[in-house]
Amino acid sequence: MSLFCLVHGSTQNASCWDRLIPRLEQRGHETVRMNLPANEAEASATRYAEVIAHSIPPEREDVIIVAHSASGLFLPLVPGKRRVQRLVFLAAVIPHIGKSLRDQVNEDKTMFNPDWLGKDPTKDEQLARQFLFHDCSPEATDWALGTMSLMFARQAILEICPLKEWPDVPSSYILCAEDRAIQPQWSRRAARERLGVEAIELPGGHCPYVSRPDQLADALSFIA
Repeated sequence: MSLFCLVHGSTQNASCWDRLIPRLEQRGHETVRMNLPANEAEASATRYAEVIAHSIPPEREDVIIVAHSASGLFLPLVPGKRRVQRLVFLAAVIPHIGKSLRDQVNEDKTMFNPDWLGKDPTKDEQLARQFLFHDCSPEATDWALGTMSLMFARQAILEICPLKEWPDVPSSYILCAEDRAIQPQWSRRAARERLGVEAIELPGGHCPYVSRPDQLADALSFIA
C-alpha cells in the first residue's frame, strides 16, 4: 500500500483531511499532512514545495502526493526535492511552464468560475457554503467551516512557474463534476493537454474529502 501526502488548498488548513484519512487507513494506506506557510505572502512556490517535501519521511519511496486546488501550483516542484511515486491534482490548478498563475487566469477565462474569483470564503460563511460545501450534509458543512484558513500565496501566484521541464513522474487528475470554483471543462482539457491523462471524475463540488470521503478514498486507492 502507499503513503499519501495530503496537501490542503488555499482556504483550509491541514485538518480539512480529517474525514478522508480514516477512510484511506481502512484501505491499508498511510498518510501524512502539513500546514503550508499561510502567513508568508512573499513565499515562492519553491518554498511551499520545500514544506511539502520535508513532511515526507526520507526513507519512503512509495509516496503519492495529493494537492488540492491552488496547491497544484506547488505539486510538480516536489519531485525535485523528494522521490515520489505519483502526483495527483485534486480539483487543482496545473502550472504552465513559462507563465504565472495570474497569466493563466488572464488568458483563459474558462479556468475559474468568474463568480468565485477574488472571493474570500474564510471571512464569509455563506460564500463557503455556496462555492465549497454546497454538496455537503449540514453536519459535514458545519464541521468543514471549522477548518477554514486563508493561504494567500501572493508571490506564488505572481511568479513565473519555476519549472524548466515537467518532472518524469506519473500524474493523475481528479475533477469534481459540479465544482463551483475551478471549472470542470477546464480541468478535463488541462488534464489531457498538460498531463496527458483523462481526468477521473467524481460527482459533487470542490471539496470531495468533505462531501464524499469514501468515494475519494476509493479513487485514490485505484490510482495507487
